[in-house]
Amino acid sequence: MTDLSIETTRFREWAGGGLGPREGQWECDYSDWPAWHRAVLAKVDESNPRGWSQAEIGHVLYAIARDNDAQYLVREIRKRRPGALRFLARASLAHGEADARWQLAAELEHLAEDEEAQALLFALATDQDEYVRRRAIRALAGLGVRAAEELAWAAWHRADEYQEWARMSVLECLQMLGSPRLERLLAEAVQDDRPFLRQFAERMQNLK
Repeated sequence: MTDLSIETTRFREWAGGGLGPREGQWECDYSDWPAWHRAVLAKVDESNPRGWSQAEIGHVLYAIARDNDAQYLVREIRKRRPGALRFLARASLAHGEADARWQLAAELEHLAEDEEAQALLFALATDQDEYVRRRAIRALAGLGVRAAEELAWAAWHRADEYQEWARMSVLECLQMLGSPRLERLLAEAVQDDRPFLRQFAERMQNLK
């Protein structure tokens, strides 16, 4: 077994052999994160991910997903090997957890003028998971991609349980893009019954 598979197995055993219903930042209680970090980054540094086995890809994506509080692994992978970040983002579309996909989306924003990164963000912007979509659309807006405006507009009108938070992100995206639609949605948001959205919109208005 490689160090990567050993360290991943150690975490799985610590977690009880499966995730099960968990709440909060439970992964932070794991004491051997440094060893797992080293094993993942050694794999990234030593070989081209195109040569990884499906099991190795799964180990890396699983580690990224569990590292969702610190987000250390995904940042280091992007800094060390942007190509590996793109590879993992592609793989995550079929095999990764939502907690890996949203982190990969956020890091793809740092690959400016990268057509493949933008194509991956468009794919993630239609993800089944609302938070993944939100982070992907925000990344596209951060890159100044005009098509993000339509994606944000659609997200504003989508009804789901996280709509209050989604709408706050939409306002941010439209602000980043300098969209003429921002004023209309701000006016709507300051009249909203949901307190966090209303206060967020009021702050945006006051900062103008």
